[in-house]
Amino acid sequence: MSVRVPSSGMSDFNAYLEEHASEAKSTKLNDSYYHVDVVADAYSRGYIDGKKYSTDEFMDDFIEKVWEKFVEKANKVYLSAKSLTDAFSSKKYTVGKIYINIFHRNPRVIVSVDESVLLDDTFVTFAYPKIHEIQKSFYALSKCTLDISLIGSDDIDEDLLKQDGFEYSEKI
Repeated sequence: MSVRVPSSGMSDFNAYLEEHASEAKSTKLNDSYYHVDVVADAYSRGYIDGKKYSTDEFMDDFIEKVWEKFVEKANKVYLSAKSLTDAFSSKKYTVGKIYINIFHRNPRVIVSVDESVLLDDTFVTFAYPKIHEIQKSFYALSKCTLDISLIGSDDIDEDLLKQDGFEYSEKI
């Protein structure tokens, strides 16, 4: 059985609701009902406040995680460079300094060695496979390449190296 509502009654009721809309928006009508505008306003305010809070919190967390990853990657670069210098030292090759550029997309290391060994076949057959091994290991851990170069230790212009981003150097 359907109830037929006279059209004038429905329009009168809707007119009544329109007339009292401002009151309904700001008051709780009963224990389990709030006007839709009250709910929408509360949601919007909560969403904006939550979004701001979550954005700030997200950015703080993001920056902290990026920093942690950067430090972890930088430490891997340093340990890789030290591993190479230790390998050279174990074979009695003199290492002067290491220069590290961690701020490049692919970190870079320059190892200075005595000029006389750069063209020594024994050194070359030992050094380059060792460099390749360290690069493969670094890539497996970091999913980026590590550029390692060798230079002679005579007449190094450290100011130019710093300008190229090799700001960290360490005497071995």
